[in-house]
Amino acid sequence: MDAPAVQELGTQVTLALMGAGILQWLKNRAWLPFVNAHSATINHVIMIISSGLFAIGIHFVWDSAAHSLTITGLSLTTILHGLFLWAKQWTYQFLVHRGVYGGVATSPTPALGTAVATK
Repeated sequence: MDAPAVQELGTQVTLALMGAGILQWLKNRAWLPFVNAHSATINHVIMIISSGLFAIGIHFVWDSAAHSLTITGLSLTTILHGLFLWAKQWTYQFLVHRGVYGGVATSPTPALGTAVATK
């Protein structure tokens, strides 16, 4: 494996660990009760957004004197490549989260002493 490929892999794994850590941190915040260990959809949305922020290379420049916003990096090739990088980054982040913190969301278990109906 050549040096740029190793460096890219290291960067992606580091960003994935950061994204997984942010999600885990959010799950433990009392002021954010709707993000927890059991909120699967919200947790996955947070992972999709954070991996997109880490992967997409769209740049913008605001010129306050001219009151203009210039957005670059939006060719079809760049967009398709960015979507691929986004999917790849989400995969890394998902796998790192499962490996370091466990599942992205868990189903709540019944309380002790709760009878489970059987047929």
